[in-house]
Amino acid sequence: MSWESLHSIPVGGLGVHVTELAAALERQGNDVHVFTRMGAGQSNYEKIQGVHYHRCPFEFNPNFITEMKNMSNSLAHHLFGVERMIGPFDIVHGHDWHVVEALAAIKNSARRKTLWTCHSTEYGRNGNKFYGGQSNDIRNIEFYGTYVADSVIACSYSMRGEVQWLYRVPDWKLQVIRNGIQADKYLGKLDAGDVKKKYGLGPIDPTILYVGRMAYQKGPDLMLESIPYVLRSHPTARAIFVGDGHLKRHLEWRAWNLGISYATRFPGYIPDGDVLDLYKACETVCVPSRNEPFGLVVLEAMASGKPVVVTHGGGPEEIVQHEVTGVKVYPNPGSIAWGLDYILSDFDRAKSMGKNGKKLAQTVYSWDCVADETLELYQKILKQ
Repeated sequence: MSWESLHSIPVGGLGVHVTELAAALERQGNDVHVFTRMGAGQSNYEKIQGVHYHRCPFEFNPNFITEMKNMSNSLAHHLFGVERMIGPFDIVHGHDWHVVEALAAIKNSARRKTLWTCHSTEYGRNGNKFYGGQSNDIRNIEFYGTYVADSVIACSYSMRGEVQWLYRVPDWKLQVIRNGIQADKYLGKLDAGDVKKKYGLGPIDPTILYVGRMAYQKGPDLMLESIPYVLRSHPTARAIFVGDGHLKRHLEWRAWNLGISYATRFPGYIPDGDVLDLYKACETVCVPSRNEPFGLVVLEAMASGKPVVVTHGGGPEEIVQHEVTGVKVYPNPGSIAWGLDYILSDFDRAKSMGKNGKKLAQTVYSWDCVADETLELYQKILKQ
């Protein structure tokens, strides 16, 4: 159960995770059903890559939490309807706080074995800050998710620690299963100069790529503030910020204020194919997050053969091997600038780090490996 997937309403990394995990579990011979939202013009049911997709309609509401409760009621209702036709599910797996109410209804009324994956916390999404009002209500729902599930999955040890600290989850109930990547999608070559030309860049301009929401949590402002320092050593360097969010206009203004508008680009949301081209064309990818539970962007960069600059204090630093697949820096502009300069100053070293990262993405982080770990946890819970 998830509020997003690539075959309903895609929003971010959660949709990729749910879709790829479902497909990998199906490849292993499991009967997998995904219950999610219905997008405009979509059918209630569709079988895709062997996975059963149930798109569930529900009543919208101006209050987002109320709307998610409406969605959860619909997910549970449709799941019970499917069970009446095919029999009870062995495992019900919910993803993030949006579906906790559905998970609770299914656990409490039907006594199904349940898991809940916490992909991020409200505290982390707010940049490691506690807010009241709706934010506090979401934290309460997240706590309920950790309570009602038979087991809780975190995508990194950093995330595991955060969930345990916030919600006092016992050790035996928390498991770490990392995200994966479909590395084959990132194979193939292109003319980097042609890609850069689309964004008004020169063919040999050293290009730094940021991909993600323009939000405080993700730290694009920290990367932007590092660019003047980078330009001192690499005057032809350019930075592309892909994504949208409440910080975007501020970042555009700040680039002008710093006198670096000529060296920055803010294309907003762009098609997945264009993002893939940028991964292949850039020299390095920067993940400057203040809080990052895992960081699919890191795997996408590694699968593309690019060295990565990541900040300490989150999932990415568990993925990146310092000076082997990228560099680890602190979440401040000076440290980020050092990391970017380190990579841009030695082409051969950067190429070697990118090659190492690509090999890691293709082996350790394949979705089949993630599915193996997830299935092992399913079987463990069924024996309890």
